[in-house]
Amino acid sequence: MHNKYALLLTLLIGCGLGVLLPITQPVQPVQPVQPVQPDTVQAMIQKAERPLAPFELQSAYGQFDQHLLQGQWTIVMFGFTHCPDICPTALSRLAALETQLTALSIRRQPIYVFVSVDPGRDSITALETYVRHFSPSFIGITGHPDQLKSLAQSTGAQFQVITAPDNYQVAHSTMIFLLDPTATLRGRFDINQNLSGLAHQLNSFINSYQ
Repeated sequence: MHNKYALLLTLLIGCGLGVLLPITQPVQPVQPVQPVQPDTVQAMIQKAERPLAPFELQSAYGQFDQHLLQGQWTIVMFGFTHCPDICPTALSRLAALETQLTALSIRRQPIYVFVSVDPGRDSITALETYVRHFSPSFIGITGHPDQLKSLAQSTGAQFQVITAPDNYQVAHSTMIFLLDPTATLRGRFDINQNLSGLAHQLNSFINSYQ
């Protein structure tokens, strides 16, 4: 009988010690943080090289052609003022990108051109009011469909306007195009990226051609 109590007491003491004594885990060595190498940074700009074909469109300031692009970098976007969401979002982000580039004190600030591919509804006056809602520096241009197609083909952009009475539709490229001071296409990018990173890459990209 005493042996049973002694055995039970031994088991209880053993269990109690098992609860009280912490279980020691082996210490894992701390791995040093590896620096990000420059060549691992994701490229936000797709390089391209294509001269613009001559074109003649209209802005609120008069005729707008390839000669007006000479001497400065230009960021070009295609769209239309009745666009429900893609164009307003992209233009808002372009305005934010403009602010980012200004803060970087880039030596050659680009100009921003919005090309309406819907001239049937987008008058020059309405277009100018529309783009200035996003930034007072933005320029809106449009014109004859053949001239719009010429500019689009030069940049690699695509658009289609269906003007059927019961099926009015406008489709267009969402990429943004970068032209150098000789009116040559140098790159394209998606505006739906980290704007701070995009601004720094644009700054380096532009400076690399100077």
